[in-house]
Amino acid sequence: MSSENNGVEEEQLYAGVYEAEITEPFNPKDVDIISQTMVISNIIDQLKCGDILLEPDFQRHPDLWNDKKQSRLIESLMIRIPLPTFYFDSAEDDKLIVVDGLQRLYAIKRFMVLDETDPERLKLTDLEYLKEYEGKKFEELPPNMQRRIRTQTLTTYVIRPGTPDKVRTSIFTRINTGGLTLTPAEIKNSIYRGQAANLLKELANSEEFKKATRNKIDSRRMLDCEFVNRFLAFYLLGTEQYSGNLEDYLNDVMIRLQKETEATIEKCRADFLKAMKYAMYIFEDKAFRKINRDEKYGKINKPLYDAVTVNLAKLSLKECERLLDRKDQLMEKYIDLLHDSKFVSIITSATAVIDNVRDRHRIIYELFQGVLKND
Repeated sequence: MSSENNGVEEEQLYAGVYEAEITEPFNPKDVDIISQTMVISNIIDQLKCGDILLEPDFQRHPDLWNDKKQSRLIESLMIRIPLPTFYFDSAEDDKLIVVDGLQRLYAIKRFMVLDETDPERLKLTDLEYLKEYEGKKFEELPPNMQRRIRTQTLTTYVIRPGTPDKVRTSIFTRINTGGLTLTPAEIKNSIYRGQAANLLKELANSEEFKKATRNKIDSRRMLDCEFVNRFLAFYLLGTEQYSGNLEDYLNDVMIRLQKETEATIEKCRADFLKAMKYAMYIFEDKAFRKINRDEKYGKINKPLYDAVTVNLAKLSLKECERLLDRKDQLMEKYIDLLHDSKFVSIITSATAVIDNVRDRHRIIYELFQGVLKND
């Protein structure tokens, strides 16, 4: 589901002469990818053993294709049409994480790996050519057809262990060009497994976050984790470390989170939940939303979310309570700000440009401080 189809406003990151700059180009020698030919029967064995990771915890949901599309994939194997190239990332534990080809592999798993009695087991449907096999499971196909599928070869590329995380992120992005591409949040969740990814998922699933965003952020493609990632980047790194490339910045905080102490992780957790709670208390259903021309509140705006939540997180509980006590005063100034054309511009256009990022965080900071100091 794209952001156009849920409660989140589409973000225009760069505009005009501005583009995301590669501030720290990596050494091409760090790109370590090998080519391998795999046979379907070997793929089946690896899926059965769990050596190929298809679980949603590691990347997007694997079941985005319907039965018809999955059946057509199996039909391609039956009539010996070569499948597109598969890409894997080889983890340190010798598991293979799918970079490109997740939906194709899940179709193979449903047809040939799941137990024959599993209700999720795929039965061929809506075939284009081999109509005589409609409604069949793998075991119900003729032996020669079963062999034809099992002996089909696949072309694969594997990113070898030891490849630096930023290089792997770039590889994921560049080669993941299929019809259901990984989102940036899904790529990060595949690469930065462990403490960093776990924290993102935990906070995205928190009641405080869901209530503050009114359950308007789609979780199927990990957009909710992207929101948490953005908060943690601006909260931990600060706008002074932002150099103009938002994706690099979001990756930087994931790298840092992998190495942080439990004390720092706990502080991130506590301040995030505090920010969400007070955003809900103070702004209610208007949180993170611009005012449209018809004077109605629109969809959630990511840059506004960043600036409001990070500035709330950096306040003490006493200060948050004081803002809540002065809610009417704050909301009056906040609504005036949402009618200010200059402020609206920096949360709408070229939102990843350095000056716009720093300006909106500064403006929200000054808004809160002005209310706190107003006796």
